[in-house]
Amino acid sequence: MELKVYNKLCFYEDFQEFEKECFHRLTNYHWESDPPYRPNTYFKMGIVGEDLVAMLKCYEESPRAAFTGRDDPIYRDSCLEFFVAPLENRDEYVNVEMNANGAFLCEFGKGKLDRVLVSSLTASSPIVDSFKGKDMNGAYWGVTAKLTKSFLRELYKTDEINFTTVKANFYKCGDDCEIPHYLAFSPVTTLPPGFHNPECFAVFKK
Repeated sequence: MELKVYNKLCFYEDFQEFEKECFHRLTNYHWESDPPYRPNTYFKMGIVGEDLVAMLKCYEESPRAAFTGRDDPIYRDSCLEFFVAPLENRDEYVNVEMNANGAFLCEFGKGKLDRVLVSSLTASSPIVDSFKGKDMNGAYWGVTAKLTKSFLRELYKTDEINFTTVKANFYKCGDDCEIPHYLAFSPVTTLPPGFHNPECFAVFKK
């Protein structure tokens, strides 16, 4: 399956410049309940200095946030997720699943069945921060996930981190929310259903 190029991979000198970048909306809805729940959810991604950074934002008044620990089952909460394969010639991807507490689950591997907790592979970690606020569109919460170049070098065991082509997808879900919901940026079109389908990731090119 040929991946579609959705977006140019942009580079920024610092985080302040990245913050000014526009968000992209998640508009693909999967495995919906009746009635469906479709909170307005957005993301942006770029290379900030030498680091790969994603920011996700969701308009929800009271997101479920029961979990507080590293590698808890965050997908059961109201959850924003960043799945990324940052190396052009490698199939392994990183998934970072985050809630409004800033707690996160992070795994590494080639597919759904061979996921390994990143915490079992390296002492290095994604840097995750949560935020919340209110604007003319309502109350929102969000997360920022930074994958430093040093973290990726250690995880992939290579110095060749060039960010020429990055494959990624962005999700909003909540297995144990009042209305379970599954939103994606790049549509999930393969079986079995689920977000661990890297063949459905979008491609971002330098």
